[in-house]
Amino acid sequence: MARQRSRRSPRTDTRVSGLFIQLLTTEWTKDSRGGAGARVRDATPLALELPEALSGVWREGAFPLHHVYFSEQRRFLAREWTEVRRGRPFVELEAFRVERSEAGVRVLLDYGKMGMPGRLEWSGLSRGERHEELFRLTPGEWARGVYNERIQYWETGHWGYCKHVLNVGLLCDAGREAFVRTAPETEVRREFLLRQCGPAAPESRSTRLPAVAQQ
Repeated sequence: MARQRSRRSPRTDTRVSGLFIQLLTTEWTKDSRGGAGARVRDATPLALELPEALSGVWREGAFPLHHVYFSEQRRFLAREWTEVRRGRPFVELEAFRVERSEAGVRVLLDYGKMGMPGRLEWSGLSRGERHEELFRLTPGEWARGVYNERIQYWETGHWGYCKHVLNVGLLCDAGREAFVRTAPETEVRREFLLRQCGPAAPESRSTRLPAVAQQ
């Protein structure tokens, strides 16, 4: 007598090991700088569960990426996709650069690739260098980098704004919700006052510029 196939859904893999990268980008215009729009924008998450599609794709030399995009145009609803990049010892995502090292990985911020006010000539935080190392990771650790920028839409001449959140983990038999349910080993923020023209002065302990009086 033939056995009947189970109608239950296949068991999903809830544990992951290897290098995983998650980039969450929120984009808005001046219409969401205050009021209800700002509240919705500020509610976008710093992390999400890794998709099942990435559970079995890690291989030596590969960079499994989970992209999440929130835009004012779509009322800040998440749009997600995944990809795997191979063939190079590093991967660049917006102004972030993730490099493999002997002990694990390191993450850099490239001020030269940031929109105003993070351009190279304003990069006081990087002490005159184009790249700033944000953190390093060894197996079993994960960390988070955050920066924002002001960008110009060339077709209209108007300004827009972006916040980029990068979660990077060298996970060891971790749940796909590791970025959500556990705290990062390190969190580095480079947040600028977007109405102004640069980061905090090098001697300042703040990552933000001081406010200026309204004209």
